[in-house]
Amino acid sequence: MNRDGTRDFNRDINRDFSGNVNRDFNRNVNRDFNRNVDINRNVDWNRQINIGDVNLRPGWARPGWGYARPWNTGWYGGWATPAWGWWGARAATWGIASLATASVINAAVDSAVNANTTYIVVPNSSYELQYGTVEPYPAGTVGVRFVATQAGSSYELSADCQTGYLNGREPATAAEAELVNAACQVAFGNT
Repeated sequence: MNRDGTRDFNRDINRDFSGNVNRDFNRNVNRDFNRNVDINRNVDWNRQINIGDVNLRPGWARPGWGYARPWNTGWYGGWATPAWGWWGARAATWGIASLATASVINAAVDSAVNANTTYIVVPNSSYELQYGTVEPYPAGTVGVRFVATQAGSSYELSADCQTGYLNGREPATAAEAELVNAACQVAFGNT
């Protein structure tokens, strides 16, 4: 009888201790992590890069940067709401009516250039756009390649400024849409 009581007692303690504690801990950590991070795992955020290996200060990223860009500019923006086909329904879902204006983004770049800072904080997001990395890609198209930093990690991303796609997909959050808008404005917008 003592032997059976001990065995049942040990089995109950081990099952409650190792099963419930670990299971609850893992569930809560994963659930909280996904809620608090602004990265959409469906967009390819796997191209993490070492920011030290990137030229953050190309020749055009200086005072007068808008006129110094060595590619065709001035065609992006100029609308009250983006002409992106997915924008209307997605914006309504996110509860926003518009993205940051060209003047807001241009002023942020001007301030960063004057302060000798290599990034701007993308409006309404936790992303930092390394504005000097923005470049048409492939050359002569409506696409851009750029580096964005979030939560201490840097990523090489691409966007299509005519469709508003980020890495070949519609942005999944308003913050991602703001990132596309900021990169496209730096690359192709009026200053």
